[in-house]
Amino acid sequence: MTILRVDFSSEIGLGHLKRIEVFVQRYNIENPLIVCKKCDENLTKLSTLKVSSEEEFFKQVKKINPEWVIIDNYNFTYENEKEFKKLFPQIKLSVFDDFYAKHFCDEVLNHNLGVKIEKYEKPEIVKIIKPLIRKEFFVAKKKRLKKEGIFISLGGSDAKELTLKILKILKIKKLTVNLYITSANKNIEKIKKFCKVNKWVKLHINEDVAMGMSKSKFGIITPSGISYEALFMNLPFVAIEVADNQKELVKYLKRKHIKILKPNEIRKILYLIKGKI
Repeated sequence: MTILRVDFSSEIGLGHLKRIEVFVQRYNIENPLIVCKKCDENLTKLSTLKVSSEEEFFKQVKKINPEWVIIDNYNFTYENEKEFKKLFPQIKLSVFDDFYAKHFCDEVLNHNLGVKIEKYEKPEIVKIIKPLIRKEFFVAKKKRLKKEGIFISLGGSDAKELTLKILKILKIKKLTVNLYITSANKNIEKIKKFCKVNKWVKLHINEDVAMGMSKSKFGIITPSGISYEALFMNLPFVAIEVADNQKELVKYLKRKHIKILKPNEIRKILYLIKGKI
């Protein structure tokens, strides 16, 4: 068995969950078990087990005795890693990293574009993996769909609540919008009402974003895992930076001359889409 230590919810977001799910899929990990302090089990098909603290997490590790533990959680600290290896020297400990942080584990996993391995304190334990792109995108990329309008997806939970604000900005244009959200979005009912009145917005809830990208001309997204998918799909986009863990990817995207906006700059979107649609 492999234990995946990851938290996810409508409040804290789903990015780490999506990343770990693709990792499991790509590497054919057998019997994966998510162990979480904060999570909504309905948002994943993987088996889950809740704990109240890292101390309880260690107790579950001792009880289950897995061969491999993968951490995708910023709150699992260097000291936690050190304690883990003291208690379980025989268990392989891998940790996802986005910050070039200091680690005490067997393997550091980084799938970000433009990674500079020499920035790590122990580059010899770092494994750079290809961006974690789901199989759905390989299928969608092969389809020859009519491209129309703007693709919008701002994360499973849209933590900064920008979706409605952007739609209201775009209302003046009334361009076709392919809007993809999940049921974890806190403003889902307000968004539904807006889309019911404004027919130029095609709302998709808990649907495959790969198809949305394949039929759109331009994207409005976040500089997170979805930007890897947009690059793979050759979808031009503007990214809105909403979290600290996006800073390294932001640097990479800027080097590729992709426009990055802060939440308070979203009115610039009208200018940026000019001539793109």
